[in-house]
Amino acid sequence: MTRPLLLGLLAIVLSCAQALPADDAVPEPTQRTDAPFRLFRTQNIFNFLKLDTRTGQVWQLQWSAEADQRFVNAINLKSLADGKKAGRFTLYPSSNIFTFLLLDQEDGRQWQIQWGLDPDKRLIFQIGQQ
Repeated sequence: MTRPLLLGLLAIVLSCAQALPADDAVPEPTQRTDAPFRLFRTQNIFNFLKLDTRTGQVWQLQWSAEADQRFVNAINLKSLADGKKAGRFTLYPSSNIFTFLLLDQEDGRQWQIQWGLDPDKRLIFQIGQQ
């Protein structure tokens, strides 16, 4: 093969490899929708949101190889329901890396959940009133 042809082929291979989405490398696990607790992936590879599907309580969970970088921090410790039915609440990601929507699948109430490394950035706001 000639050198220009080889360089052209290499450029095509590299551009195709860069076009693959990073999420394809780690498939989303199947989770039971009626489980008491579920983990939701964020766009940050080190952070997940842990949801109590019975009460709507949410925590930010960060994993790391470094012990001092692993933590679980509360975003919402207030129970939003009686806690009797697993699967009542679920989370939906938004296009903002730090924002999720929390939905009560029984009565339709919804909240905006914000997570972040700064404790002042972690919050929950109800959207509308029922």
